[in-house]
Amino acid sequence: MYLIQNQKNETVAYIQNMMILDAQQEKVIGILIGDCFFGKNKKVVGKIFNKTAYLLNGEIVGKIEVNKNYKSAAIKKVLMQQAWDILMNITEHTADWIVETKKWSKLELAQNLEA
Repeated sequence: MYLIQNQKNETVAYIQNMMILDAQQEKVIGILIGDCFFGKNKKVVGKIFNKTAYLLNGEIVGKIEVNKNYKSAAIKKVLMQQAWDILMNITEHTADWIVETKKWSKLELAQNLEA
């Protein structure tokens, strides 16, 4: 499992089994396919590379860290269903090259995934 941290180094989400979970790990807010991440929209929201989550415009929405305190547990069926719902709605799964910047997005990760 991985942590996704905002500009203030606060954990805002987790990555587990290619699902992006909210900070309370109670709902799926996005999924990963390869290095691309998707939310409620039907297309790519951004990509993860160099331990950083970038939006398509190059703005940063999170830093990725390994969760050293993670203990493996079975995934809840409801989370799998939420991830499946996102996956089934994807219509565009390619994205242009992202030019990384050092600028942080004004919107948090979850807000970008819900847009």
